[in-house]
Amino acid sequence: MKAISKFLLRVAALFVLICLLLGRPLVRVRLCIVAFHRFGHLALEPEIFLGEQELRVKSGVTKRFPVQIHWWSFGPQRLQANKFLVIKWREVLCVLPSWWIDALHTVGHLVPFLKLEEPKMSIRGNLNALDETETHLQLTEAEHRRGHTELCKLGIDPDRPYVCLVVRDGGHYASLGEKESDGYSFLNFDISTFEQSALWLIEHGYQVVRMGAGSETPLSTSHPQLIDYANSQHRSEFLDIYIAATCSFAVSTQTGPDAVCLAFRRPVCYLDVSRFSQFFFGTKLAWWSPAELWQRGSRLSLRDVLTGPVGNIKDPNDFIKYGVTQVRSDSSAITKLVACFAESFEKRFVQSESDEVVEHSVQRLIEELMGIDGRQQFGRITAVLNPTFVRQSGDWYLV
Repeated sequence: MKAISKFLLRVAALFVLICLLLGRPLVRVRLCIVAFHRFGHLALEPEIFLGEQELRVKSGVTKRFPVQIHWWSFGPQRLQANKFLVIKWREVLCVLPSWWIDALHTVGHLVPFLKLEEPKMSIRGNLNALDETETHLQLTEAEHRRGHTELCKLGIDPDRPYVCLVVRDGGHYASLGEKESDGYSFLNFDISTFEQSALWLIEHGYQVVRMGAGSETPLSTSHPQLIDYANSQHRSEFLDIYIAATCSFAVSTQTGPDAVCLAFRRPVCYLDVSRFSQFFFGTKLAWWSPAELWQRGSRLSLRDVLTGPVGNIKDPNDFIKYGVTQVRSDSSAITKLVACFAESFEKRFVQSESDEVVEHSVQRLIEELMGIDGRQQFGRITAVLNPTFVRQSGDWYLV
């Protein structure tokens, strides 16, 4: 019966594709298939697509005909990284059942001249959409009421500012009985090195919420304003989104939840960035400090990273392949970087004239070194290299 159902579904898809082919001069349907199993991609791929589409319309690039229609797929429900986030996207997008999109996709590959266009989804884009547009996701009044109630259960005062602490470790895969390869040591961090900066934020009026999926190493520091949400019994897919969407800002090592912050236009302080090819250089929401990388006994400057193979690494195992090692920032260094970001946040990111000059020179340098490939991937470089890092390490990093 399953085989018969699949055959009949493909016959129906064939008929629909023929009709759409005949109507292409007036109406063009595109299939938008999201990496639904990855939290960050689920948040940012549709957001970037919608933002760039909005910018094209404003610039007059989009033609009146054919009319563009987008059919979205977020995969089988059981595999979605966050079901509440999919519910929110359904309020904005035309989302069709994954089995129907799969049938259209399969028949299109079997009969190429009927194939519908499938735009490449991106978590970055090259039109600086996060800087140039407003968020397309909106929380309702009822969701805010629910969020306030659930935050109180966690011990968070919703009327006081709170910060997301997003620190990647290997706990998720370990909980599944899987072992990450050695290269992931470049992406995983020890949560204890962030506890000093969390306490600094608390001393300066913030509540700190440690984000995660429930399998992370517990915090070793106890404080009523430091909430280990990742290991809380109150964790939910709703709160995963709500907290990231409503926080003041995030401190992150670049993983899942910080993408939700960016989607809702919350600024993020990124620490020890090592995978430049996967970073968010095209948005001023991202402040960053790099990991100290060494290769064959030499410490790598920004120029070294971007003119050599290291800047293009996507698979973390390639760090080992190219003989790269890294020196982690210690607790004290992390606290200084976070303090610089938080103080600038309080000033609405209005920087001193000297810091602005350095910022623009670094952005120009990155654009120059990345060249046309960087422009096509990131757009204009607007991410901010943390001024404290520049003052402490710019003498060797920016040579």
